[in-house]
Amino acid sequence: MPVLLRLAVVLLGVLASPVVARELTDEERAIAMEFAMHDAIFTLYHETGHLLVGELGIPVLGKEEDAADSLAVILILNYTADLDERYNTLIDVADGWYINAGESTGDGIDDLSFYDEHSLDIQRAYATVCMMVGADPDEFADVAEVYEMDVERQDACGPVYAQAEAAWMTLLDPHFGETPADRIAIVYDDAGDYADIEASLKEWQVMESLAGLLASTFALPGPVTLRAAQCGEANAFYDPDAHEITYCYEMGAQMYDLYRATYAEDQ
Repeated sequence: MPVLLRLAVVLLGVLASPVVARELTDEERAIAMEFAMHDAIFTLYHETGHLLVGELGIPVLGKEEDAADSLAVILILNYTADLDERYNTLIDVADGWYINAGESTGDGIDDLSFYDEHSLDIQRAYATVCMMVGADPDEFADVAEVYEMDVERQDACGPVYAQAEAAWMTLLDPHFGETPADRIAIVYDDAGDYADIEASLKEWQVMESLAGLLASTFALPGPVTLRAAQCGEANAFYDPDAHEITYCYEMGAQMYDLYRATYAEDQ
């Protein structure tokens, strides 16, 4: 399905009238897993932001979660070789937050998690789109239009992206270098009922690609681990004591189901 068609379906149909779920076709299953893997890529880049802050002692002004989101966008745009793939990744991520925003709002404003360390999902969706537009206004003009971002806001996104990129690159500049590949471990714990998520992570080389980026780009002070595991919840996190990023198989399953519930239903 074309990227912008997916996007339009989300924005125009996510709050539509009740629908009846049906079985996915093989093509839809592949697209649903692609959606989940795009989210996994972004999530691991986001956690990489926390890892770099923790391992390199980088200071962060403001909310670290927002800073990690910004770095994830910057790394994907700058270090993903396939142009279409990096754009589709970011669009799927923005779509995912947009869908989740409708669900997380609940019955009203009292149900919003204002105390959470993350910004609201709807804010993260629009912030991601703004970063995309700021980085490449021509490429993402249609995305901004679907998200109903006015021209003045689109123009303001250029400085937003430039400031975020300049700030991160300034902070990371003393730490650019290389880390021996054998100091970055990749571990796949038993996936249990999530064997399809484990298989897709491996097929997409999600953790292997991140390990390669870390090894070739940053001079890390010590060994780090990238782990996929069952966590009992849909989550991902950086553990500074273990020097480890964990991606939970449940998160991949949740995003797969989110696609299925949103896109693959009979009206």
